Parts: sequence; structure tokens; C-alpha cells
Amino acid sequence: MTFNKLKVDFGPFAQTRKNIDEFCHNLFLSSAINECAIQLIKTEQEYKEAAFRDDEVLMEQKKLEMQAYQSSLRLTAYMFDEVDEIST
Repeated sequence: MTFNKLKVDFGPFAQTRKNIDEFCHNLFLSSAINECAIQLIKTEQEYKEAAFRDDEVLMEQKKLEMQAYQSSLRLTAYMFDEVDEIST
């Protein structure tokens, strides 16, 4: 059995394993939040440019993209809060 498949729920390394798992999960969620924020800022700029050019089709597309990124940010923040509640 390899270490990756071995679940350490007890013993001297159980808390260390739990801390590592939480750290990795938080790192992943932080990265997802960062990427969503970057893409949201980029899309907002593209929306402003489309509005300046009065491109209704592109404005509608960018509005939908912004809503998707905002929803992703809310979901990721919710997941972050849930992990915090579970680990405390």
C-alpha cells in the first residue's frame, strides 16, 4: 500500500495529516478566488470597452461572464467558510 492511499486517522501523525489537508484545501480555494477576481476585473474592463463602442452584443456577453465570475466567487467564499467551520 502506498502512502497516498493510506489514510492516517490516528497515531502521532493524524493531526499533522489533518493540518496538511486543510492547508492544501485552503491554498486551492485561495487560488480559485484569486483567479476569479483577476478574470472578473478583466471582464469588467472589456465590458466598459464594449460600452464605450456601444457594442450591445458584446456588452451582454461580458455581463453574463461577470455574473458567472461573481457567482464563482460567492461559491468559493462559501466553501472557504464551510471548511473553516468544519475544522474548528
